[in-house]
Amino acid sequence: MPLAVIIIALGGFWLVRRALKPVEQITRAAESITQHNLTERLPVTHTGDELERLSISLNRMIARLDDAFQNSQRFVADASHELRTPLTILRGELEALAGNPQSDAALREQAGSMLEEVARLAKIVEQLFALSRLDAGEAQAEWKPFDLAELARTTAEQMNLLAEDKGIAITNETQLPVLIEGNRARLKQVVVNLLDNAIKYTPANGKIQLRVRAENDRAILEVEDNGIGIPREALPHVFERFFRVDQSRSADAGSAGLGLSIVKSICTAHGAEVEAISIPNKGSCFRVKFALLKK
Repeated sequence: MPLAVIIIALGGFWLVRRALKPVEQITRAAESITQHNLTERLPVTHTGDELERLSISLNRMIARLDDAFQNSQRFVADASHELRTPLTILRGELEALAGNPQSDAALREQAGSMLEEVARLAKIVEQLFALSRLDAGEAQAEWKPFDLAELARTTAEQMNLLAEDKGIAITNETQLPVLIEGNRARLKQVVVNLLDNAIKYTPANGKIQLRVRAENDRAILEVEDNGIGIPREALPHVFERFFRVDQSRSADAGSAGLGLSIVKSICTAHGAEVEAISIPNKGSCFRVKFALLKK
């Protein structure tokens, strides 16, 4: 009797495992599907039961989501592309009007104010265009091995000109080499956006530390400042599109709330993790973790 009970128990366990194996496959496939691989589908077990019908229904739902996402991408890309030309023309006309010495002084002043808004709008359009290309998987093309520390160092030297206007010192702490693989141009944009964000929200005579290091199997990029910081309730939303911690403060800084969204999209395309740590009135630290390229 004990032997029979053991055999029955083992047989039942084996049967349950066999029956649940398709469910495990569907679960793993569903967890691997993101906005970047909506063309993939769940495995379908041709058993004629409810599990097969469920898999087919879920695949149809994913196909509809893929179509909606593709339409949204095309709309943003097309709208951004179409807006670039009239904005360029409008900017040129306003520059000519603002620089015409024969125009009335008040008119020139109004033209200059409008020119600032047009420039801000043009920047938003360019950022939206960049986001649409990133959503389409552009950052995953042209991956090459390169030194992240060297990229951070040269980018910091270029950004120093902007920091010096506010009397801010950028300290570069790197360990050479720190090799990763990715789209160098897009990852340079990550460093630029993080440094630009730190410069905007760090008061005059502040400090910004840029660090790159290798830690276990990860390459770590950190941008830390002693600026105004971010409230705790806003931290989970800083990488959302068009999110601004303080509307009036962000408008004064010329921000549309897209810079950190672009950082997040580029990092996601590279399989990297990005996080923000901040204490109000003391500073913020943005940390990006890449897969380290093994020598």
